[in-house]
Amino acid sequence: MSHQYRERMDRPQIDDVASIVQDIAYVSVGLGVLAFQRLQVRRHEFAQSLEGHSDDARGTLGLVGTLVNGRLKLVEERLSAALDITRR
Repeated sequence: MSHQYRERMDRPQIDDVASIVQDIAYVSVGLGVLAFQRLQVRRHEFAQSLEGHSDDARGTLGLVGTLVNGRLKLVEERLSAALDITRR
């Protein structure tokens, strides 16, 4: 093998290097798009999860509000009765 031919075989061709770089760029962009989409799905799932928790919290607060309202009415009735007794 001549020295010139072997030197040509050892050096990568510019077209090959450009093609490899282009492939790497496409793969990088594709992985970036997939990662972004996955993050969007996770964000959506997290938002739905929070929505479910907020609905639970609203229900609990509604129940607590009803209980407190009932207790306040009882206290008002007892205070009213106590005032009536002291006024006699």
